[in-house]
Amino acid sequence: MAKAKQTAKRTEQAGVRRIFADVMNTREMAALQRRGAIALLPVGCFEMHGVQAAMSCDTLIAEAACRVLAEAWEAVIFPPVHYTYPGASTPWPGTVSITPREAFDYVVAVLNAILKNGFKKVVLVSFHFPNDHLLELALRQVFETTGEIPLKYQLNYSDFCRRVKEVCGVDHGEAAMLLGALHLCGRHGEFDPATTPAEQLDGPAFPFPVCGKLLRHKASFPYYFTKPNHHVGRYPGLTLADGPAMAKLFREMIMETAVGLPEAYDRFQKEMRRAVKEAPWDKLR
Repeated sequence: MAKAKQTAKRTEQAGVRRIFADVMNTREMAALQRRGAIALLPVGCFEMHGVQAAMSCDTLIAEAACRVLAEAWEAVIFPPVHYTYPGASTPWPGTVSITPREAFDYVVAVLNAILKNGFKKVVLVSFHFPNDHLLELALRQVFETTGEIPLKYQLNYSDFCRRVKEVCGVDHGEAAMLLGALHLCGRHGEFDPATTPAEQLDGPAFPFPVCGKLLRHKASFPYYFTKPNHHVGRYPGLTLADGPAMAKLFREMIMETAVGLPEAYDRFQKEMRRAVKEAPWDKLR
């Protein structure tokens, strides 16, 4: 027991080793498991993000969010699931596209492995829109087959854009979130939002006007972007100098939504496991 406490203390004092699983050793991981630490699993994507934002935009944003959450929850961050189904950018140069089923199976396998190894609270963190339904189904798959109860966390993108617009007058889209994320990850300067050609100043859009009509019919449909700026676009006025402000806003919003979540997650797990054990549905048979 004394050795476990010493290991945990060294882990807490080791700076970056306190939150990143990939630079911890097995004793440090065991100490985290014993105290019931939350395991954060960033899930991103590697795809075209217009002619402005980075290919790893979604993964970098998820990692930045995990850094903030790890600080708030004393959680540990696992290496990200980097390649997932991109959605509408499959044919564009640079995109690494795997099918929805391949992405689903891999996420489920990683989730099951982390849970089986001893972490009982796992939170998926993703900001890639096509991952939304895929990850929700992955949570269900794990629960139905193992009884374990992982969780998915995601900051509301529309709320972030609204807050950016209040500060800057323009929402700046995903570029503002990426700029702040890189600052939080210690990589400020690797993305300059002011370098995009002027002809790309329009915002994201569906490939054809008829898509709006389909949406009014509540239809869902697959499609590809037909212009690079259909995905992210560029809004004038955002510069490298805005990085600290975007990072501050991103951190503040993550912290606002993170408060109380671990306690609610713990309570939900206990109540759901108790319900499964009592099997109220069997009373009707």
